[in-house]
Amino acid sequence: MNERLMIFIDGSNLFHGIRYLNIKVDYSKLVEFLREGRYLVRAYFYTAVPQEKDIKKGTPEWDSLQRQKRFLDELSFMGIKVKTAHLRKLPSGEYLEKEVDIMLATDMLSLAYRNAYDTAVLVSGDSDFIHTVEAVQSLGKRVENATFKKTSSYNLRKVCDRFILLDDHLDKILMEEKGKEIVPVEEEEKGTEEREGFLERFKKFFGL
Repeated sequence: MNERLMIFIDGSNLFHGIRYLNIKVDYSKLVEFLREGRYLVRAYFYTAVPQEKDIKKGTPEWDSLQRQKRFLDELSFMGIKVKTAHLRKLPSGEYLEKEVDIMLATDMLSLAYRNAYDTAVLVSGDSDFIHTVEAVQSLGKRVENATFKKTSSYNLRKVCDRFILLDDHLDKILMEEKGKEIVPVEEEEKGTEEREGFLERFKKFFGL
């Protein structure tokens, strides 16, 4: 009953699972489902967004950025702590995502070191977090892993204390209201993701 819980959501990784299933997730429901009646200290959501100076106003990219900002504001109003890094624009015009994984890993480890929680729920399938999980566990904390099958890493699941396959619990986390768009739904894929440049993936991320 006194178990203190923190939830760390890797926004980009989670989105890929959402996109693959073509669903809309209610993040307040997701947090409540993962909480399971435990004491929630805080839920964090990590993502990267472009800087306004890199996008021309009045373009579809600009409108998409504003929608993404509104989405992040909605998460904040739900009580989810949003932490963002900047997408870096390259000379080629493409965008590079950096710092998000490091930001999440640093928070997860530093908060464990400060004894801010007993159990962490890592919502990601990125195997890069394996060493972070093991470091958190070495401090006497439990780590649960929750993600969709499409983005799940076997090696990450193996090191965590518990694994939650979100595909099996869609009835508990999906949005019910039609027309209320929380996460942009992916349009039909055009070609394979391997052939897409980062800019194309960025446009799809924002629903263009």
